[in-house]
Amino acid sequence: MSFITNSDIKSNLIHGFDISDYIAESDEEIYDVAEKLGIRDRTLIVTPIHYKIKRYAIVFVLMRLAQDKIGTNQPDSQVEKYRELYAMYSDELKYVYTQLTYEMFTGTVSSITGRTSSSGLYRG
Repeated sequence: MSFITNSDIKSNLIHGFDISDYIAESDEEIYDVAEKLGIRDRTLIVTPIHYKIKRYAIVFVLMRLAQDKIGTNQPDSQVEKYRELYAMYSDELKYVYTQLTYEMFTGTVSSITGRTSSSGLYRG
């Protein structure tokens, strides 16, 4: 089962490329992140996945594609473009990673409907 599909990726970077291997790799990356968060049983990961997990998978695919394009026989201007894209997607991947939680993977976020909060004191 893939967490994302070609249609989830809106970047022009993927046009003309078969990204099915990158998508499969992103699935394994998602499982790896889940394991790092303490989720050993893959069946605990709820689908559809949380949008931040999907974003992580999409950015991972784009980063890997840019990384692979750096090593191909490209004109210098193209290589530089892919280096910049790789750096940008790598930074975004690191940022999104810090936001991923156990609860996002398992769907165990508690509902907060009906709860109230007060942040000030009234003295009268």
